[in-house]
Amino acid sequence: MPKVLVVEDEPAVRDVVEHALSREGIETAAVGDGEAALERLRGQETFDLVILDVMLPGMDGVSVCRELRAGQANRDVPVLMLTARDDETSVVVGLEVGADDYVTKPFRPRELVSRVRAHLRRRRMEADPGPGRRLEFPGLKMDLLRREVVGQDGVAPLTAKEFEVLAFLASSPGRVYSREQIMRHLWDGDFFGEARAADVHVQHIRKKVEPDPQNPRYVLTVRGVGYKFADL
Repeated sequence: MPKVLVVEDEPAVRDVVEHALSREGIETAAVGDGEAALERLRGQETFDLVILDVMLPGMDGVSVCRELRAGQANRDVPVLMLTARDDETSVVVGLEVGADDYVTKPFRPRELVSRVRAHLRRRRMEADPGPGRRLEFPGLKMDLLRREVVGQDGVAPLTAKEFEVLAFLASSPGRVYSREQIMRHLWDGDFFGEARAADVHVQHIRKKVEPDPQNPRYVLTVRGVGYKFADL
């Protein structure tokens, strides 16, 4: 049974989330502040997903995510952030410090459950990726089984979502994908959020794999449409 940590200080919201997940057969643990969340995450428990509110008393959700990614225990667990609808800055900062996705409040329980299920499916796929294969381009190699990207500076420290975006684009060089197509691929079609999140993922990928991120060689922008991997 998958296990999700819910970090939310509003009891009503926390109860809705726990109830929605429990109906799907997902075990939950819940805390109301950032310090308690890190204590659970740094302990002996293993979680398959963290639902993390941005606005928490004391340590906020962005700080919790940053500390989690810098630690050891549960550092690779997917993080889905809850944020106010008009708080675009927190969304961008959250993605930059390692969050994988976000849902804006108020949200529909069905939407949240769909996102969680997509994360859990992808996590299972990562644990059992199936037959492996490699993609090779001038100055860049991708091992899809080991989920490893090697560029001119060695192994690129891509997050799980960054790897997924790069592999998606690189599997069809020259083909143009819209931001919406990229995000739907990430969540197996269950995407309800802001497609501009794709821009953040691409920005991070370029910083980690491009020889000159300001003049990308691999991941190219197609103005007015989206992105493509260069047909090298």
